[in-house]
Amino acid sequence: MIPNILSWLVFLPLAGALILLVIPRENKNVIRSLAAGTALITLILSLIVWSGFDRGASSAQMGVSYPWIDFGLLQINYELGIDGLSLPLLLLTTVVTTLGIFASFTIQDRIKEYFVWTLVLMTGMLGVFTALDLFLFFLFFELTLIPMFFIIGIWGGKKREYASFKFLIYTGLGSGVMFLAFIAMAFKGSEAIGAAEATFNMAALADIYANPANPEAVSAAFKTGLFAALLLAFAVKLPIFPLHTWLPDAYAEAPVAATMILAGVLSKLGAYGLLRIGYGILPDQAVSFATFIAVLAVINILYGACLALVQTDLKKLIAYASISHMGIILLGAASFTEAGLQGAIFQMVSHGVITALLFFMVGAIYERTKTRELSELGGLSKSIPVLTGFMLAAALASLGLPGLSGFVSELLAFIGIFGASPDVIPQAVPIAVIGALGIILTAAYLLWAVQRTAFGQLNERFTGLKDARPVEYIPMVGLLGVSLLIGIYPNVLSDVINSTVIDFVSRIGG
Repeated sequence: MIPNILSWLVFLPLAGALILLVIPRENKNVIRSLAAGTALITLILSLIVWSGFDRGASSAQMGVSYPWIDFGLLQINYELGIDGLSLPLLLLTTVVTTLGIFASFTIQDRIKEYFVWTLVLMTGMLGVFTALDLFLFFLFFELTLIPMFFIIGIWGGKKREYASFKFLIYTGLGSGVMFLAFIAMAFKGSEAIGAAEATFNMAALADIYANPANPEAVSAAFKTGLFAALLLAFAVKLPIFPLHTWLPDAYAEAPVAATMILAGVLSKLGAYGLLRIGYGILPDQAVSFATFIAVLAVINILYGACLALVQTDLKKLIAYASISHMGIILLGAASFTEAGLQGAIFQMVSHGVITALLFFMVGAIYERTKTRELSELGGLSKSIPVLTGFMLAAALASLGLPGLSGFVSELLAFIGIFGASPDVIPQAVPIAVIGALGIILTAAYLLWAVQRTAFGQLNERFTGLKDARPVEYIPMVGLLGVSLLIGIYPNVLSDVINSTVIDFVSRIGG
């Protein structure tokens, strides 16, 4: 194994971005090749990490820890590590971002700046999934906001400025709440053990807050308030209704590849943060919020699905579908069962690749037809059969067809919520039944969208459109291939996550 491989993995994209800065902007092909090469090497490093991961261990592996900042009262360390929760998301990040960069080869305006921001964004996302220190987690979390703000604001659609500022304001406010919660958690933790310095180490804080010997210094009310603040902060990013309103605008206005990354990876930061920090450090409080979280999840599923049904813009339809599918992650997580948590992690990965593919297909169709209005599309399978074929496959994966990743993840999440302990969620079965209605609605709006796009009478102005280009096969085949692999052989993912999930459930008393 390469020494310090996680640091190489996280900061290689940033190094690539710095090299891009000194390349003359006229060398467009060199810039594209360097960005793609950097992402590909990062992807290879993540596969090396995947192959060297000890499947039988539940604790963080390949750890890196150095003293970083010492402010006297505050002690911040550079600490990285991975476990069965973070590794699948690490690989998801490198896969989706690399394929997103190939999908960005059609970008013609300010190419250098675009790829610089994309690589900086990649470092931020990889940092979030490997950070074991709250302060480091916060820094990487913030590092993802600025690049996406500029990518939406500069390379987005007609309402790009509105969408980018809305994205920044919402997620920035969420980050503010998160930072205050982290500071309170660190100082209260140090007070509980009588330490002179406040630590941001996640494992140390989990031990402090789980220790029954500290009830007076860290009261149940304080921990409940802390978990509520974390839930609010990560709910914006997830997103959870009613804090989701930045998402449809951001998804609709962002350029295609950015939407792939935003929906495929960036939206997972909220779910990951809730599990890693909320569940990991405050498990008892997480259980006490289980019913509330499950109800929010069902609202997300049905609200997103109902709004997707009435959309006339294909990209907005996929955006609201994404909100609905994020609810399945939350539903699995709320169950506090092994199957439910497995389903939540499976759904994070599955949703990441399928939604990225759906948005890529919408972008490819828009590039050729110059419209996303469903009423103007139709019969495109006669003109662009390969593209519409991949779109149909992505839609089937999203609605949970057996043999594709969506089926496995949804099945596990619903098994989890149906099997939730009555002590955790007293009304688990009615909640699960209502949530399952979302599956029917998903099939309705996705098949309706494909029918309106690919079949029926072909609009005359779409005759003779050019079908998929060779470079477009890279993201299409890559993303669909991952969904097929997980759907046919789910052990490829469950082998990695099982030990961590079992340890998680044992700590929360499941």
